[in-house]
Amino acid sequence: MNKQNTHPFPYFVGIQNLQEIAPKEARVCVMNILGNESRKVTPVSHAFSGGNIVAGVQYGRSGILETPVGDIPVYPRLADVMKHHQFDTGVIYLPPGAVYHAVTELLHYNKTLKRIVIVTEKMSVKDQLIIREICQSNQVDVFGANSLGVGDSWNKVRIGGALGGDKPEESLIKGSIAIHSNSGNFGNTIASYLKTSGFGTTTIVSSGKDKIIQFGLAEFLHAAQNDDRTKAVVLYVEPGGRYEQEALNMIKAKKLTFKKPMIVCVTGRWKSQLTRAVGHAGALAGDGDDAESKEKWFDSYFKMTAFNPEKPEKVSAKGIRVSSIQHIPEAVKAVFDKLGLQPDFEPIGDLSLKPWMGKDFKIKLPVNLRLPIVEAMNPYNTEIKKFNRELGATYLRRRMRNASGASAIDPKTQIAELHGVPVVDLVGYPFESNIVFALIKQHPNKEDLPFVNATLNYLSSSDDHYYQAIRFAEQNGATPNQALMAAVSMMGNHKQFEIGKQYIRAFLETLTQLEVKDKFAPFDFTAADKLAETLFPTGKHAPSTFGKMIVKALKEKVNKSNIIQFALHYLEKHKVEECDLFLIAAILVDLAFQPLLLKKISRNTVENMVAFMGTEARITVLSGINVIKNPLLKKIRSRRPVKILQTSFTEVAFQSVFDRAPKGTEIEEFQALLALTLTNGVGTISAKGAKESVSARNNISTAFAGFMSNTGLAHGGAGFEAVDFLIDSFSKVKFSDPGKIPATSKLKTLSNKVAVQYLEYKQKAKASGKSSYGRIPCINHPVFKGKPVNIDPREDYIYHHFKQLKIDNVFWEFYHELVKSLFEVGVSSNVYCVNIDAVIAVISLKLMWFDYKKNHISKADMQKIGFVIFLLGRMAGVSAEIADHLDRGQDMDCRTPVSETVFVV
Repeated sequence: MNKQNTHPFPYFVGIQNLQEIAPKEARVCVMNILGNESRKVTPVSHAFSGGNIVAGVQYGRSGILETPVGDIPVYPRLADVMKHHQFDTGVIYLPPGAVYHAVTELLHYNKTLKRIVIVTEKMSVKDQLIIREICQSNQVDVFGANSLGVGDSWNKVRIGGALGGDKPEESLIKGSIAIHSNSGNFGNTIASYLKTSGFGTTTIVSSGKDKIIQFGLAEFLHAAQNDDRTKAVVLYVEPGGRYEQEALNMIKAKKLTFKKPMIVCVTGRWKSQLTRAVGHAGALAGDGDDAESKEKWFDSYFKMTAFNPEKPEKVSAKGIRVSSIQHIPEAVKAVFDKLGLQPDFEPIGDLSLKPWMGKDFKIKLPVNLRLPIVEAMNPYNTEIKKFNRELGATYLRRRMRNASGASAIDPKTQIAELHGVPVVDLVGYPFESNIVFALIKQHPNKEDLPFVNATLNYLSSSDDHYYQAIRFAEQNGATPNQALMAAVSMMGNHKQFEIGKQYIRAFLETLTQLEVKDKFAPFDFTAADKLAETLFPTGKHAPSTFGKMIVKALKEKVNKSNIIQFALHYLEKHKVEECDLFLIAAILVDLAFQPLLLKKISRNTVENMVAFMGTEARITVLSGINVIKNPLLKKIRSRRPVKILQTSFTEVAFQSVFDRAPKGTEIEEFQALLALTLTNGVGTISAKGAKESVSARNNISTAFAGFMSNTGLAHGGAGFEAVDFLIDSFSKVKFSDPGKIPATSKLKTLSNKVAVQYLEYKQKAKASGKSSYGRIPCINHPVFKGKPVNIDPREDYIYHHFKQLKIDNVFWEFYHELVKSLFEVGVSSNVYCVNIDAVIAVISLKLMWFDYKKNHISKADMQKIGFVIFLLGRMAGVSAEIADHLDRGQDMDCRTPVSETVFVV
């Protein structure tokens, strides 16, 4: 069909008026109609346009696509469509390599075709050029590729792509502004912004921004000039290509008539330094077509620089360039005022910042920054309300094999961190406080610690068969981790854990339903009662001796939250099943409520706190060298007298490990030891053991067993090597107390002696041809080296922390003298650092020294004690890894892909 040219172009352009781009009478066929994008977008377009899509093609399949205004028939071939339907517009959603074939098929079968819209992006330049040639030959207009489609607000028609999103009626509002945009999404945004100054649109064209733009700016301006509805055009321009320069040159040369104002936004100055495309394929500037060059083209046309919102009167009758899209509505209004034109309707909304949510974190902001929170538009308002009602964080699931949201190693300091806090900063906290921190990411305050201790001690009680399992394992030569694993494996999903979870869940559901956002703010106890009655397991149990002690202590607590007040109120009116666990649940919910509100932790972690803390408490009291006979642990097990359960859990752990009460500063030294071993990052095999167990979907206790199975004599039990070295070095040294430092000369004499002995040993080893020989443990480090005097910042921090506490350690001082002596006698070329492992060794030995010297413990006992200290500290850190993996991980995500495996012959 021969179409007469009535335009200034030396090539075919069928569209002479913007009204012809998306007319009401257009009938559409969609290629690849059931593809991922089309099946979501096409029903919206069909409904908005009054049912203008007659059919679709899905190669090899037939059927229907359901829409709100009726089903669209789907055919396996275009030839089948042509037997039943007529259309003048084709829309293509196919992959890049198939677009050319779809275009040729449309042209072959439909001789009345007027326009094609290509949504596909990343097409080759070659295919685009061929498509242009064959469509020119067949006199068919093309939009795209990489187009979000075209739309006409007067006709209420949208063809191809998602202009206007899921609700095109909200942005495609009838008015007098035509939009030509290299970005489809910004075409939507500009249309929405224009409403705030009272302007609607006529036609919106998403031109795409591939290398080839089939319907360029010149063609658009020609059609806009001929459209009586359009009073001005808005252009969104990206770097790359000279379509804009060509159009402006045609206007200047009077080859193209355009007498309407343009408001232009040129974007992408930041892309001028790039050497490859980012975003749209054609937005990579070449020689002289970057953003700054394009700004100059338009500024030259307007004879002025960019629009200044503070001086809106300074605009040209030809239009103006804006530096940012938020200035477009003001600029359009300014140009209309200049020309004596009126907006299309009263402004709808405004572009001021309207935060839907916010928090000032108690910072006193300047008045102009105190933005009021406004209710979000529908449907976001209902989603935000739903989100705000929910307690706790929700994480995206992903593969967590080598990832962690709990631990990390600082690349600069090499210090391990748990929840962003360096372990060296955790040495001042009691063990029980760090157990809680690992789970809820904040430490309990001092007033809450007695309740944390009571909870851990209560949950630590274990039946005799757990002790028997450990004894039998040890009799068969099991290492400490193996023996403990035998007991832990028996815990399973203990009844106590499950009941505790039920109570915590009931508390959280009650607080969620009542929309409690501050645990100290009053809430309706009557309404809470009614809810709780349907959620809490009822029973006939009055509080036990333990329960009565906790109730009394909670009533006496100075800063009681309303969560605790409600729990006490509920107990006065009701009897519950397992009253002790009801009270423990209330304590744990109270502890975790603030981090839950701030969405720092998940609800799942809080619901499982009884399982976490119960497992950790039992491991602690089962782990020592004489736990069955230890007087304190016997009282803890029997819960008599009940006040014994308020004993610091750090002391309980100390007595479990050393089978004696702590003296002087030993508690501070012990808790520092445990803190230092909390984590060494997700890459450690102990952490991996726990994560792999979670990945296989096991109980929480089994995940702790997984951690233990991945420790052993090389990981956890190797610390005794340093202790043994120190015992040998001090075997002939007489001193009364390792906490008292002898004269520096004595330590210097000893360190020189050890250094000379090691030099002789090293020289003999080398002379005999040995390539490997024993190293002195706990000195030097692969990162902290190469300086005249080297320091491990982790060790240095704790060393000075202990000095501030006036805690001395003769073994530690010896190490500091030894690295100097090794340099002085020629073993090393500089002064090695004393590394973090030395801290663990010297504190452990100091705590064991008197018992060892009095023959109360053997070297074998010392080896076990060192191993157990590592296990207890790492156990608390691993709880964070387990909780994190439960929140973020996927089933089997720790599996090694086949591609990474190697068969070795």
